[in-house]
Amino acid sequence: MDINIKNKIDKILGGKVINQGYKGQVIEVYNDNSRDKETLYYHLFEDNPKEIILITIDEGKNIKVTKKETIHKILELLKNTKNTLVKKFINTIFIFGLKKHNFNNELLGYKKLINIFKKDISKHTTIKSGFLYNNRKIYGIIFNNNYYIFLEKCYETLDYIKFTQNELNKCTKQIMETLDILNSNDYIHNDIKPNNIILCKNRYKIIDWEASGEIKKQPKTIFNTRNGNFAYNHPFKLYNLGVSLFIYNLIYKVELKVYKYKNKNLLKLKTPKLIQKKINDSFNKVIDYNNNIKKTNKDYYMKLYDYYSFALTIIYLAEINNLKYNKILINPILEKFFIYL
Repeated sequence: MDINIKNKIDKILGGKVINQGYKGQVIEVYNDNSRDKETLYYHLFEDNPKEIILITIDEGKNIKVTKKETIHKILELLKNTKNTLVKKFINTIFIFGLKKHNFNNELLGYKKLINIFKKDISKHTTIKSGFLYNNRKIYGIIFNNNYYIFLEKCYETLDYIKFTQNELNKCTKQIMETLDILNSNDYIHNDIKPNNIILCKNRYKIIDWEASGEIKKQPKTIFNTRNGNFAYNHPFKLYNLGVSLFIYNLIYKVELKVYKYKNKNLLKLKTPKLIQKKINDSFNKVIDYNNNIKKTNKDYYMKLYDYYSFALTIIYLAEINNLKYNKILINPILEKFFIYL
C-alpha cells in the first residue's frame, strides 16, 4: 500500500503514532475511535494517576491536580480539545537524553520563543496551548512519569511533500524569515532537517525545539542532548565539541542509513556526496577563518548553523523533486563555509 494512503487511513482510524523521533512521538489528544489507544486521553484514562501536573508557561506556576473528580474534568477537557496534537517524550539511549530532561528543554524553548515571536508565535511555530483550565493556558501535562506537550495539529513534514517550484520557493522564503528572527534574537534551533519543518495551514513552520537555545549558552562538549543531528550540521560545529572530521564522516554515513527520510530519498541523491567532498576540502579553511575572527566575533559560525542546515535541506529537496533551488538565498550561506556550488 502507498505510504501516503496508509498514513491517511491511519489518521482516520486512529490507533497509531503519527510521527516518531529519537526523543518523542506525536499522537492525538483524543480520537472517537475506541481502537485508538495512542492518545493522551487514553493514556491518562488507563494510567489513572493520583496526581497530574498541568504545565503553564506565560501565566505563573504549574497546577497540581490530585482530586479524582478534577482529573475526570481534565479528561473531559481533553475530549473536547480540537485542532491539537501532543508530543509524548519517550525513553531513549543516553546520548539523546532522559525524557524529563528533553521535556524541560522543549518547555524552556517554548518560553523563549513566545517572548521572541510574541503575537506571531503561531505564524512561525506550532506552539500552542492545549486547553484552558481555570482561565489559564495549559501547554503540557505530567503524570506517572509521562511527559506531554501540546502543539498545533499538522501532519505534513517536508519529507512527505511533493514539491512544485512555487511551493519550494515559498518554503525557502518563509523558513528564512523565521531563521532571520531567531538570528536577530541570538537564538538557534540547532536541529534543522526535513522532518523538523512542517506545512501547517499553508504556512511552513519549524517544530521540535528541545535542542534549541541561546547562542551564548550552547553546549561545550558532544556529550549533550542539544547538539542536533550530524547529517545536516556542519562538521566544524561538531569539531568544536571534540569530534574530528574523520569521526564526523563516519557518523554522517550512519545517519544517512538511519533516518527513514534518507533511506527513501537521500541515499539516491548525487548532491550530498558532492557537498560532502566540498565540506572535506574546505574544512581547514573554515578553521583558519574562525581562528582569524574569533577575537572579534566568536559566535560568527554559531549564528550560521541553522542557515547551513536549512540550505542543505532545500538543496536536497530540490533534487528529490527535480526542481531548482533559490541560489540567491542559499548559495551565499554555503559560501560562508567555503562551499561553492
